Amino acid sequence: MLSYRHAYHAGNIADLLKHSVLLALLDHMRSKDKGFKYIDTHSGAGAYSLRSEFSEKTAEWQRGIGRHLGSNAQHPLLDKLLSAVQTTDTGVVYPGSPRLAASALRRQDSGACYELHSTDAKLLANNLRSQAAIKLYQSDGLAGLLSQLPTPTRRALVLIDPSYELKTDYQEIPKTVHKALSKMENAVIAIWYPVVDRDLSDAMVKALTAGLSQRVDCFELGERADSEGYGMTSSGMLVINSPWDLAQSMSTLLPELAAQHSLDGEPHYRCDNLVAR
Repeated sequence: MLSYRHAYHAGNIADLLKHSVLLALLDHMRSKDKGFKYIDTHSGAGAYSLRSEFSEKTAEWQRGIGRHLGSNAQHPLLDKLLSAVQTTDTGVVYPGSPRLAASALRRQDSGACYELHSTDAKLLANNLRSQAAIKLYQSDGLAGLLSQLPTPTRRALVLIDPSYELKTDYQEIPKTVHKALSKMENAVIAIWYPVVDRDLSDAMVKALTAGLSQRVDCFELGERADSEGYGMTSSGMLVINSPWDLAQSMSTLLPELAAQHSLDGEPHYRCDNLVAR
């Protein structure tokens, strides 16, 4: 059993990137009346207390969403994310991707969330207990994704967000994504990845985009320049079948976030179109 628990990292700078992109993609899917299915392959617990022992141990959220709590966000995507954070007398609850998606789903939409870790799967079920439109599976999300496609309405938004504890993820994810696109070529697929070893992440991005004719955009946000001595220095979101206006939104948000979160005085972000359609 893998040991990764996202509770240690919830609300960090990687979540700012991932969830800003996700919110923009959810808005895009809602722009049409026809229903869509949201598929989350690595769901985690769905929501996280930022006063838990996990969050307090790493305090990563303080360098992430914590820098924006109580302030007025200039960018609409950041403002929407801040609005989803629940602040009460007993603490702050940061929403995971399943809860953000659940809040966006309409009557005609549906969801499928996968989580293998037994503890997080139980927490996910509790956090989404009122969301009848979302089915939960304590099983492998990559295999589950392929079983969900094509969706009945031929519209799907997929988030692939593994921990990359297993180095084989860097090879398995491109294989799964290409299989998914062969079953449903218009699926909007967002893949999060860490930048720990630049060569490794670049190789995965190259494998993901190989042979694609769909539009592909790549976004990254980091605290410092690439270095072998600091662990994860940044993270990225690769979006296949990316909406035309996503890059425009991110091109205004990322410079703002990069300047606010830099630890070395230099902004570190990426906003690139890798495959044009």
